[in-house]
Amino acid sequence: MKKILVLLFVLSMLLPFSLFSQWNTLLATQDDRPNGPSDQVPSVAVINANTFVALVTRVVIPGGQTDSTWDDVYKRDSVVTNFLVGYSHATDFTGRMTTIPGYGSELNGNFMKWTSGFDEVQLYRAYKIVGTSDSLVYVANNDPDHNILVFQLSPDSVISTDYRMVTGSDDIMGLAVDDNGYVYVLDIYGSTGKTNEVKIFYGIKDDTNWGNSHTSSPIATIDLPEGVYRGLAVSPDGHQLFISSVSANNVVKYVGSPTSGYSKSSNFNFALSDADTIPYTLYDTTAGKWLMAHPLGMSYMRDNNLLFITAARWLGNNILSQTGYSGYQYSKLFVVNPNNGNRMDSLDIANYYWINSGDSDQVRSYTKQIFSDTLHIAGYASLYDVAFDENKDMFTQSFYSWVVEKWHYTGTLPTVIVDAVRQESITPGKFDLTQNYPNPFNPTTNIKFTLPQNDHVVLTVENILGQTVATLIDENMSVGTHVVTLNASKLSSGIYFYTLKTKNFTATKKMTLLK
Repeated sequence: MKKILVLLFVLSMLLPFSLFSQWNTLLATQDDRPNGPSDQVPSVAVINANTFVALVTRVVIPGGQTDSTWDDVYKRDSVVTNFLVGYSHATDFTGRMTTIPGYGSELNGNFMKWTSGFDEVQLYRAYKIVGTSDSLVYVANNDPDHNILVFQLSPDSVISTDYRMVTGSDDIMGLAVDDNGYVYVLDIYGSTGKTNEVKIFYGIKDDTNWGNSHTSSPIATIDLPEGVYRGLAVSPDGHQLFISSVSANNVVKYVGSPTSGYSKSSNFNFALSDADTIPYTLYDTTAGKWLMAHPLGMSYMRDNNLLFITAARWLGNNILSQTGYSGYQYSKLFVVNPNNGNRMDSLDIANYYWINSGDSDQVRSYTKQIFSDTLHIAGYASLYDVAFDENKDMFTQSFYSWVVEKWHYTGTLPTVIVDAVRQESITPGKFDLTQNYPNPFNPTTNIKFTLPQNDHVVLTVENILGQTVATLIDENMSVGTHVVTLNASKLSSGIYFYTLKTKNFTATKKMTLLK
């Protein structure tokens, strides 16, 4: 058995871009009746445009006491109840669906439930949800069986489906669903005593157990080192998987597929440094620096192949700091090259609040909320999660402001090249270059060829004038079947020719780009 090499190329240069000057808030759900999510918001699931679901949490401890021993890396959070609050055609002041529980402390003692017939599971200690374009909302729940629960956003409320999947006995948080329906879930704690901190399941369309026994073995797992983990993101095709570690203050990358397995990438390196500490919080006299922020939630922007990483101090349901305000002074969003982890830019959301609030007191301005037709300032910088709609508008949340925000980028986002992925195939017996698929295409198409022996391969794309517009491959390659996915988003509509050359073989085929 040999490997198929899948390479994604972009026919453009990667240009620097400025996030801070061009990301602007379009809405922030008002933190009050009648449009507030009702309480703290750790995650948001985007369905489309201004339709989304907020995951709402509320601390509930017998006797009404919150847990003051929370540590932002290692300890378990307080007992938390959860609700899903739906929004449709949302603005700052409208859009919240009416079938939700009361506001603020009225949530105490109440749990939203997933139900199917006589089967029910309470939402409990959930910190991550994911939305899909078919209006489904997946929840990483921490009931005793640590279910992935599936809800649906109806026209007027969030309702249960018949689907859930038991993940085991370990606390879960990171969650993602790729375009093929595979569901990825991440344990919060990694240890030497287990080898399946990441579990990947067939989706609800391919595994009937989501609606029947609710128990299936993962089709793939990943063994992570001992540590504490929060976020998980996956590329739409499932070939790239990213995991954020709050204990190591870094993000690691794995490449592969659910069916062939994953291996850790040695070329990816993203870590928070001393420059990413939070001034005026807790000072570590031994290390000589302020408290470190942590990489938390992540999202992969499709087509542009950009990895977005949120960074803040994970404080659970309490503000633990020396000033009472310093928990809000750092919330950044990093845009990262998914190949190597290089930072392309960042958005300082805490600073954005300060500049746009018009308040001369920088510290206190982080707590000022401003909701108007032109200014959408949530205040209380506490960025834990990020997601995108089909227009590539960005949705974030302010945990302590009890607000969901929508951001729009007014410039042109760059597109980057993505990593190679290998899958198994039968060894071919002859040279072959097949017709690209789809054809015509816009903007991507697959070019497949086979090599009966190791050889030096050159694969080029030419326009109708015979000018080379891209060299996709120019390297030694091993025997096997190979697939190259061409992204021609920067080319004009028209006819192009792709040519494969080896020492003993040359072939050319025509393809059509229609935009």
